[in-house]
Amino acid sequence: MKIDLHCHSTCSDGTYAPTEVVQRAHAAGVDVLALTDHDTLAGIDEARAAAKDCGMTLINGVEISCEHTLSGGYGKNKSTNKIIHVVGLDFDDRHKMQASLQQLQDSRANRGQRITQKLSELLDLDYEELWQQVCAKAGGNEQAVGRAHIGRVLFERGQVKTVQQAFDKYLADNKPAYVAIEALSMARGIELIHACGGKAVLAHPTRYHLSATRVRKLIAEFAALGGDACELPANSEPLSTRRMVDRSIVEHQLETSIGSDFHGSNMPWRRLGDVPTLTSEQQGVWQSFNSFKHS
Repeated sequence: MKIDLHCHSTCSDGTYAPTEVVQRAHAAGVDVLALTDHDTLAGIDEARAAAKDCGMTLINGVEISCEHTLSGGYGKNKSTNKIIHVVGLDFDDRHKMQASLQQLQDSRANRGQRITQKLSELLDLDYEELWQQVCAKAGGNEQAVGRAHIGRVLFERGQVKTVQQAFDKYLADNKPAYVAIEALSMARGIELIHACGGKAVLAHPTRYHLSATRVRKLIAEFAALGGDACELPANSEPLSTRRMVDRSIVEHQLETSIGSDFHGSNMPWRRLGDVPTLTSEQQGVWQSFNSFKHS
């Protein structure tokens, strides 16, 4: 059984509509898929209908932006505030989940406007024109606007040579056009997922620009807060990184999750179904999904 429990559609910062994401997953041989758009469930019904047509299993999913302060370290690095992504899987109370996420979405739309405002001042561009281009890139949905959309517009306008340069110069954390996102605490995010009947997964633990010590600390703190599972690093990451995460998963008795974090044509190196393989002692988080028990 081929499983991919992390991917995105045009309902957040992916480039393909939910139906096309599912069809592409099916073409890649995926049997079980979770659509995990950022802070929204808007694509799930469409994805589920497409999955049914393809004879696939679709798991309810979402990727929630959570705020977490990692303590420890020395000097000016004593503690660091990070936005950590927690994936919620297999929850059944969608109404409760969506109501809680609506506030985050409203904040996301507002954030996109504030970043665009900063950029228009920094680069002496017309704000209205820039914002319209950014919204168009997000399929006309202000609440779906993410930094990737803004970076793509800057690239297409010739303000930067690559989308990555847009992040390096303007959009990354603490750069001139950065605006912090309003977020739930990691503890609250885990609580919300559990209250909705789901499993809480720490997404891509090695992608937060943390030292190895801090990655291990993050996994430990996630487990201590009641998190259920940890996502394995992508196959493209070094074997030493994978082994470090494997050891932490064992140490904190977490289940394991796998996902491509597919976004579409804006991150072509992430491919649906291209997920790590579990070691023999790892327990897949899907093995205890309610969806499987009832099917």
